[in-house]
Amino acid sequence: MGGTTTNLGKAVAGGLSRPGVREIALGSAVGAVGAGIYLFAFPAGAISTLMHAVLRLPGPGAGIAMVVGPFLVLVAMSSFFLTRARGTALIACVAFGICHAVVIRLLHLPTNPKGGSSVAFLAALVLFGLCLEAVMAAGRPRDQARRCLLAGTLSNAALLVFYWIAIFPQTAGWVRWQDVPLLAAVCLAAGLVSGYVAGVLSRVLPGAFVARQAG
Repeated sequence: MGGTTTNLGKAVAGGLSRPGVREIALGSAVGAVGAGIYLFAFPAGAISTLMHAVLRLPGPGAGIAMVVGPFLVLVAMSSFFLTRARGTALIACVAFGICHAVVIRLLHLPTNPKGGSSVAFLAALVLFGLCLEAVMAAGRPRDQARRCLLAGTLSNAALLVFYWIAIFPQTAGWVRWQDVPLLAAVCLAAGLVSGYVAGVLSRVLPGAFVARQAG
């Protein structure tokens, strides 16, 4: 308990600790739980129906920009703020990708998002986690709210661009140039909102973690 309190105290002051076994396990658990929630909340076809049939957004990429990326922001940032340790957001992203792929293959589920059980999908999550980690490790402690906004925005944008370049050409086709401005605007807005929500989480999760350890 003393070590946890010390680490969290350092985090409030802006320092980040090295991840230990407990932090790695917690980050992995957050990613695994996130994958389970995602698969339950968004069954195959649900995102495409919402994006294209309901909201009438073009594709491919609307679901990545509005649902997958922001959801990953919340999962990764939850891991980061629960542990306040370097690398745990990336660990959560990797755990999310692995658990997502394993469940899809075991249950023979249609992939959602497209390419969701591929190596390219895991590579996209690694890129996503690295972008988030880089932003959150930079800047001054008092700029945490701004870093959350920036992390959500840049990570979401990186995920969408990776999908456009490396995954969609093999699964859904190239995005049309005339659709890029709208989808990019949606991506940036959704990333900004998810970053804001992550900033709110940053004021809640450390206290919850301390309480759980104390119990």
